[in-house]
Amino acid sequence: MKSVIYYILTMRYLIFIAVFAALIGCKPEEYDSVVILGNGWDASLKIATDTTSVFKANDEIVIQLDNGNKFFKVSQVELRIYQGETDRILFKRSQPVSNKDAKAIVKGPDFKPLTAREILRTSTPGTYRIAFAAGDSIIAEKRMELVK
Repeated sequence: MKSVIYYILTMRYLIFIAVFAALIGCKPEEYDSVVILGNGWDASLKIATDTTSVFKANDEIVIQLDNGNKFFKVSQVELRIYQGETDRILFKRSQPVSNKDAKAIVKGPDFKPLTAREILRTSTPGTYRIAFAAGDSIIAEKRMELVK
C-alpha cells in the first residue's frame, strides 16, 4: 500500500515538473506581418472584424497591420495605396506607432467610419494594393478589390 501511494505521488510530481518545464521552455511563435482588411472594429479585442478583400465604395473599412508578435522598431509606419500591380501610389499616410505595439490600425472615428472611397480617394472599380512601409521597405501588403 505504501509503495502505491509513493508511486502515485511520484508520478504526480513528475507530471507537474514536465508541464512546468514545457511552459517555461515555450516561446511565442513568431509569424510574418500581415495586413487585415475588415468592415468593422471590435474595440474590446482591438481587431478588425468581418474580414474581406472585396468592398463597395461606400463600405466601411478598417485596415490593420499585425506585425506578428514583434514590436515596432520605428516611431511611425506609412500606409500606402497602390493601383493594381503598378508602383503608382494613389495615397499615403503616416501612422504613429509605439515600440510597445505590434499592431497599427487605420480607421475613422466611431461616429464617422472611414469608407473605401475615402481611403482609396476614388470609386473606380478595380484591384488595389494596401501596403504598410517603414522607410523604403514594405512590411506587409494585401490586395483589395473595389466593386460597384
